[in-house]
Amino acid sequence: MRKRLFLLLLAFISLCQMYAVERTKLNFNGGWLLKVGDFQGAELANYKDAGWKQITLPRAFNEKEAFKVSIEQLSDTIMWYRKHFHIQEVGDRKYFIEFEGVRFGADIWLNGKKVGYTENGVMASGFDLTPYIIKGENVIAVRVDNSWSYRERATGQRYQWNDKNFNANYGGIPKNVFLHITDKLYQTLPLYNNLKTTGIYIYGSNYDIAGKKVTVNAESQVRNEDSKSRSFRFFAKILDADGKEVGHFDGERYTLKPGETKTVKVTGLLDNAHFWSWGYGYLYTVKTLLKADDGSKIDDVVTKTGFRKTQFGEGKFYLNDRAIMMHGYAQRLQRVAWRGHEHSCLAERLQQQADGGIGRQPGSLDARMPLEAGHRELRPSGLDSGNASR
Repeated sequence: MRKRLFLLLLAFISLCQMYAVERTKLNFNGGWLLKVGDFQGAELANYKDAGWKQITLPRAFNEKEAFKVSIEQLSDTIMWYRKHFHIQEVGDRKYFIEFEGVRFGADIWLNGKKVGYTENGVMASGFDLTPYIIKGENVIAVRVDNSWSYRERATGQRYQWNDKNFNANYGGIPKNVFLHITDKLYQTLPLYNNLKTTGIYIYGSNYDIAGKKVTVNAESQVRNEDSKSRSFRFFAKILDADGKEVGHFDGERYTLKPGETKTVKVTGLLDNAHFWSWGYGYLYTVKTLLKADDGSKIDDVVTKTGFRKTQFGEGKFYLNDRAIMMHGYAQRLQRVAWRGHEHSCLAERLQQQADGGIGRQPGSLDARMPLEAGHRELRPSGLDSGNASR
């Protein structure tokens, strides 16, 4: 009898482990190799790269030219990046790689097989590595072209913001790289470039500023890449700035067929809300979860966000039902920092010194860094198209 119970317990544990792929986001910046120039066969897994320069990303190949030469004299050429990495398990899970920005055009291979390409250098892009990844040793190779005259492959047009007047051309992989591991039933990544997925969207509605209430909406694009139909329930949890749970919203039960993608949504009322405001940058943590029928977790995503009401009217801008004076500046981080070293503390210092009410960020800059700095410094920040755009 005991033996039978033990075998049943093992079978139950094994069944649970089939769906126990923990969602993971890994910093993929370490252990890269770099060599400037174009090299035939460098995309192959067995290519001899022992003599290449060992680097850690973010790393622009020409970053040492920063402040030594004028930006129109910065080097542009072809360069290769390679990384060897080990994978322990490949079954029942998905692998995605995220590039925050590769300047300008980059072709990506994994184990000698073409994964895809990305262009423009300022948009994040993602790739599904699952079909190419293997158990054990893997090699990813990236060929980058940062030519000043680079033309988009689909149209043959140059990027209008790629202007030697103000936009320094620090080429290569000057932004972070991440490796994402998920279950085959998962909430997608907000990487529309290449992956064509939209991820999670958290927003407020029906604001009652005086009553300190807001309806929180959590939308998530969910995809089933399993070989069988999968069922789940969608939930959202809200944690305050101290990590205390202040909201728990239960959603509906869904069943997705193999290959099906669906946007699911849950809403709930948040009482005693702290509204993000000028000088009061209150942020909540929102966890969106997929759970199986037995209550076990399939997938969860953490989003940091704030809730605030904005309105334009009568020639005024209103934040949380209060008219505010808007004054600020347009910062040029392309000039004061080189690619791979655009730390958010620099943006924060500029905002502090300028006492800027609102910061205008040029569109040719990676927007996440200065916008997040504005949120931490409790100041609104905006993104426009940049001087050389039309």
